[in-house]
Amino acid sequence: MSEFVVQVETHLEPRDAWARLWDLDRHTAVIPLTTVALVAPAVALAEGVDFVGRTAIGPLGFDDTMQVRAWDPPTPGEGRALVEKTGSLVGGRIEVTVAPSRGGGAQITWRQDVELPWLPSPLSWVERLAARVAAPGYRRVLRTLLD
Repeated sequence: MSEFVVQVETHLEPRDAWARLWDLDRHTAVIPLTTVALVAPAVALAEGVDFVGRTAIGPLGFDDTMQVRAWDPPTPGEGRALVEKTGSLVGGRIEVTVAPSRGGGAQITWRQDVELPWLPSPLSWVERLAARVAAPGYRRVLRTLLD
């Protein structure tokens, strides 16, 4: 498993930043070739809720299944969410904190473990490469979500 961390600041107050970060329709609009949705019967993200990111080109694609393990929105201080990737293709965990910034607004820290469970251990360097390559893309996505 390999980790990357992305930190971004926004002028948004922590509650507003949290709402934008976890708006799955915004994720769908921002992440190329991907649709992100709750798994029924869920109607909102909360602890224990499953959701999925379906990445596809036409009929070819894969589901990135996830479950919210911790869900503590900022009220009024720091908020924290923990998401576990539960699929057989992409595993790992995502921990997101949203904290008030000194000058107003919020600071977001997105910490993600990348795990490719199907990958033979001699190729574990591929996970490290995937994490390194993913970080700039996630930074761009986070900034777009917060705009």
